[in-house]
Amino acid sequence: MPSSNQELYNSQFSDIAAIAKCHQACFRSSLSGKLGLAYIKKTFEWFLGVDNRFLFHIQINNEVIGYCGGFISKGIGDGSSSGMLQYAFKQAAIGVAKKPWLIFHPEVMAVYPFIFKNIKKKLFPSKNKITNVTSAQGDNVTKFAGLVVIGVHPDHRGTGVFDQLMEHFFEESKQRNLIGCKLSVRKDNARGINAYKKFGWYIEQETEKTYVLRRDL
Repeated sequence: MPSSNQELYNSQFSDIAAIAKCHQACFRSSLSGKLGLAYIKKTFEWFLGVDNRFLFHIQINNEVIGYCGGFISKGIGDGSSSGMLQYAFKQAAIGVAKKPWLIFHPEVMAVYPFIFKNIKKKLFPSKNKITNVTSAQGDNVTKFAGLVVIGVHPDHRGTGVFDQLMEHFFEESKQRNLIGCKLSVRKDNARGINAYKKFGWYIEQETEKTYVLRRDL
């Protein structure tokens, strides 16, 4: 059962440090955890200050115990992975410079195309505008909220925090008059997939290593 002194807040810049600390506790072995708090803070800042991204968190006694971030694409050229990487590129580079062996980390190698694209953008800024795009199913991607990040502190798992975060994510999406939500999850993350399915998410697409899950609103 949720604690009586749990509070859910729309996140502000002043909350970023506490959210980053929670994220690091949730995913210590992940690439972001290895790159350090400066990188994590910057990636969470990406959610704030724009109308097509949102971030909220749950805290107890000023300690963040869970968080969730969403994103609504504006069309081609506006993606969460590439956007976050570009926004936190400097901090990522510093993190890798401090731990050069991370250049061979699978997650770093997977984003090499984004890294080269980011460098190209900085050297040769493009004036191309973002345009609307439809998915393979014919859906306009601007009508979906992407669940980009969600985490619950290890000490508070199984207490209803995940449920609160998920329900609030759906509410945030409905308030934006969206038709559904989507997320990408690794196929080997059976625990996560089962947790999502309990909230009505279903497999819409799959690649070699990931599933794209969808939840209609």
